[in-house]
This record gives sequence, structure tokens and C-alpha cells, in this order.
Amino acid sequence: MLDMKYDGADLRSKRRPRSWIDRVWSFFASVKVGLWLIGLIIVGSAVGTIFPQEMYIPQQLPASQYYTDEYGTPGTIYYTLGFHNLYTSWWYITLIVMLTLSLIVVSIDRFFPLYKALKNQPVRRTDRFMRGQRLIGEGKGSDEQIDAFGDALKAKRYQVKRDGDALLAEKYRFGRWGPYVNHIGLVIFFIGAMLRVFPAFHTDTLEWVREGDTVPLEATDDEYYLRNDQFILEMYDPENNAEDAKFAEAIEKAGAVPKNYETELTLFKKTGTNEDGSPQLEEVDTGSTKVNHPFKFEKYEVYQEQYSSRPEFLSMSFNVADKETGDVYGPFTVDLTNPETTYDLGDVTVKLNDLYPDFEVKDGQPNTKSPRALNPAFFMAIDTQDGTTESNLIGIRLNVADEENRYAVQFAGTEMASTSGLRVKSDSTYPVLIVGGIIFMVGIVMGMYWPHRRIWIRRHGETDVLVAGFTNKNPSSLNREITPLLEKHGLPIWEDQARFEKKTDDNSTNERGES
Repeated sequence: MLDMKYDGADLRSKRRPRSWIDRVWSFFASVKVGLWLIGLIIVGSAVGTIFPQEMYIPQQLPASQYYTDEYGTPGTIYYTLGFHNLYTSWWYITLIVMLTLSLIVVSIDRFFPLYKALKNQPVRRTDRFMRGQRLIGEGKGSDEQIDAFGDALKAKRYQVKRDGDALLAEKYRFGRWGPYVNHIGLVIFFIGAMLRVFPAFHTDTLEWVREGDTVPLEATDDEYYLRNDQFILEMYDPENNAEDAKFAEAIEKAGAVPKNYETELTLFKKTGTNEDGSPQLEEVDTGSTKVNHPFKFEKYEVYQEQYSSRPEFLSMSFNVADKETGDVYGPFTVDLTNPETTYDLGDVTVKLNDLYPDFEVKDGQPNTKSPRALNPAFFMAIDTQDGTTESNLIGIRLNVADEENRYAVQFAGTEMASTSGLRVKSDSTYPVLIVGGIIFMVGIVMGMYWPHRRIWIRRHGETDVLVAGFTNKNPSSLNREITPLLEKHGLPIWEDQARFEKKTDDNSTNERGES
């Protein structure tokens, strides 16, 4: 049987390469290359789901530190290979670009030859062509029978053409363009995906904002600022709430479960810069955000995504006590957001030499796990009037000092605040992705439900007639549709050559087995 996939059209990719351009063209026009690229993208996407993406890291930590601390060596490899930002990594975008080029080259390579072949279809075909079709029949027939058969095909919405004693009937030619419509949809979809790399089309940042703090929004290039006016956390309470009582058993197993958490916000727009370098802000809007209910402004959406289960320290107050006289100096307050370095208490002066917001001991040295003030510790030096200096390392349940020190640093109070994790998003690629997806589905429907069907009839000799049929999908359906018409008009009944060849192969196999 003839290969009718592209109607025998000459494809450039199948020609012998003559230059490097031909070799590159043949590479991207290869279906195997396209399948390999799809496979690599699928594998890369699967690996990207092993650990959370950077945007979903539940701590305000550098990504390199988070993946190593949480997942060890696999986390380090995961971060190094760029899987933490999978969909914007250079290698993932490269695969998408190569697959897009492959789709474009494959479409061009096959579209134009097929278009030319289908546009100029001769009605009269050679014996070799007709006998090379899957459905073929030969027998007696007259011109009157062919005419009546053509009228019956027209009733079934076939387009019928005549050339003397030859007939061509065709239906659903547009179904042959389904794969190319698929390709167009995929190319548009991939272009939309690639546009997400550019901040002008897609931004997605996580901002940690403490109650009372005003922070610039990176997604807006610091044009807008958000203030966390209040964080509201509501927990399920089966004992005091009748509606929550039905969840009592599950809550008892899981522990405390948040019912709702939201943040009341004030939006500011930067209008200039003050003399001291601080931004001049103008209030624009107020509102709130909670899970799945974003606070919207311009093209941006602010989602309540996370919150810190441990409130952060805003400030800590201390006293300095003279162990010999019992005198107490202070209190003085250290602002953890903008700490001073020197605190004059009269007879003594306290110098803040170092601050560890999230204290830990690493390799025998004091260090901080994160920039968030979750477990602050302070390295202080106390200068007295007699010129001596005493050192203290003080923190929560931590007070390291020389036993000979005359002065002791004591806690005098703290101020704390909750912290909201706000996701700021802007995505202008949704329309592109939706259009690409719709076009892709249209191509799927075209290719699946409208198979291209063609029927050729030609006088063969004085009284004989040759009948042939082709369809790119479901030949049994074409057989069921046309066979009754052939019988009705007394034309030769065609047979499926593929079945005949299969039976022949089976018989040959049986004969070899018996021998």
C-alpha cells in the first residue's frame, strides 16, 4: 500500500543534507527529537516536584541555605541544578525553546507540501495509485452506475468531481489540518510560558511583613508599599463553638488548626524621596487579604499565603544592675529593626557590638539562622567610669558573662508582633496561555472527529470499474459508510488490503511453523 500520510509529498527534512542549514532543519524536523524533548521536559517537571519550589519555602531564608538545611545533600544538588526555580531555569527554558522550534520546523516542513498535494488533486488516478490504497475493489460497472453513485455521495455531503469516466469524492479535508492547528496552539502556549521569565509579563514574590511595618513591594519595582496594620488568626475551637464541634476528633489528632488567617493592609504609592533618603508615601487604598481572597490593585494581587507560627520580636528592654551596690541603671530598649550601637545610662555606657536575630552556635561560634528576630541574642560591652569594660552575651534563656563582672545585664521587657507571608503576583500571560490552549483543543477535535475521506472510481477497460478509498483515521467507518452504497448501485465491493495482508502473513507463519 502507498504511504498516504503526506500524499507522497517531498519533505525537505527527508532529502539528503547538503549544508549545515539542512542538517539543523532535519534535526528539528525529526519526530524522534520532538519526543525526546517532550520526555526530558516531563522528567524535569517530575523532578521539580520532589521538593517545594522556592516560592513555597515556608521560611524567610536564602534558598541555598534552606534546601541544604532541610534536605541535606539532595537538597544542595536540587538547588545547584536549578530545580528550586524549575520553570524559569535556563535549561528548562532551553528545552521549551527547542521544542517550540521543533514544532515550528515540523509544521513548515510538512504543511506546504501537503497543502500543494491536497489543493491540486487530479480526479483521474493511475492504476498503481488506486491499487495502492487500503480499500480497493474491481469489477463490472457502467457510467450510469457511477453517476448514480456520485449523486448518493453528494447526499452524504461529499464533494464530487468528474473527469470523463473518472470520479473523485472527498469529505472533511479540513480534518487533515488538525495536527497543524495543534502545533499552532502549542507554540502560542509555549510562547506564553516563556514570557513568564520577563518581569513585565509575570511577577511572583513572597513578602514577609510584620505588624506595623511598611515594606516596599519588589514586584512593583518598589513603586508601591504595603503596611501590615493587623494580623488576625482564628483557630478552630470545638469546646466553645458549636459549628467547630463536628471537627473535634480530627482537631484532637492534628492539634491546633487555623480556621482563618488574614491581614489588614494599607497600600501606599511612592511619590518622591525625602532629604534623608526615605520615600515619600501617599496612601492609595486599604483592605484585607486572606486565603483565596486577594487584595487587588492595578494588575497586582496580594494573597495571604503564610504566617509565622512564632511571633517576631520588635524590641527588647534591659537593665544594668551593679552587683556590689545594688544600683540599677536603665532601662534601655534595643529596636531590633534599627538598633542603636550606644546607650548612655549615666554612670555606665552600653555598647551593642553584635546582634544575632535568630541565635545559634555553629562551629563553636555564635551565628544567626535567619534574619528574622525569632530568637535574638546580643553581644554587649559595658563601659564604666573607672575605664573598665565588661562583656556579656545575653539572649532568651542565655546569659554568658565573666563571673568577675561587676555589672549584670537583666531583661526588662519585650515587644512582639506577628508576621504575615504575603504573595504578590502579576500575570499578563494568562490570555496567551488560554488562547493557546483553546486553539490546541480545536486541533484535537478536528483531528479526532473529522477524518479526511476520499473515494476514487475510474473505468478500467470496456466494462470494468476500479474503486479505491482512503481515510487517515478509522477506515472501518469509511467501509461501513460506503459499502452499502456500492452494493445498492451494483458497483464492485472493495476490500481492506490491510486485513488481507495480515491474513497472508498469518498463513505464511503457520506454514513455516508446520514445516
